[in-house]
Amino acid sequence: MIYLAIDPGLTTGWATYRTWTDEFNVRHREFLSGEVRGRQEFYDWMEVWGMEMHPAAAYTASPDHIIIERWDVRKDTFGKSAQEDARYIIGAVEWWATRLSPRVTYHEQRPGEAKSFSTNDKLRKLGWYKGGEGHGDDAARHLLVYLAKQRLGEILEKLT
Repeated sequence: MIYLAIDPGLTTGWATYRTWTDEFNVRHREFLSGEVRGRQEFYDWMEVWGMEMHPAAAYTASPDHIIIERWDVRKDTFGKSAQEDARYIIGAVEWWATRLSPRVTYHEQRPGEAKSFSTNDKLRKLGWYKGGEGHGDDAARHLLVYLAKQRLGEILEKLT
């Protein structure tokens, strides 16, 4: 199972959580995160995924679940930031998810959900906290919220 979370913006964060069982019936888990800068770099990154090659690991597969931060336009949106990359990226990811459908689940989450539940301490407990600019961490926050909502035991156990 591959979960992909995206925090869209001028710099877009991504995080993946992959689980699989090998030929010896051993269960494996892998977390990766990172960021790409700009809409075009994100599209290039997404194209690599579309060709079913994960950009940061040596395995080939498309995601089973795509989680993305919802971006709502409010009256003060463009006063805060004139960049529009987030809305283009969300549209591209939604299109991509429908192309992969029905095999993939597409889910949008509000920024507040991730920020209130997925604290830095929780990310550290899981070994997911990277620091730096934090865009990969923001995607990891959305990933954590989604996995908690799915009641993924292996994640919830580490948080208690």
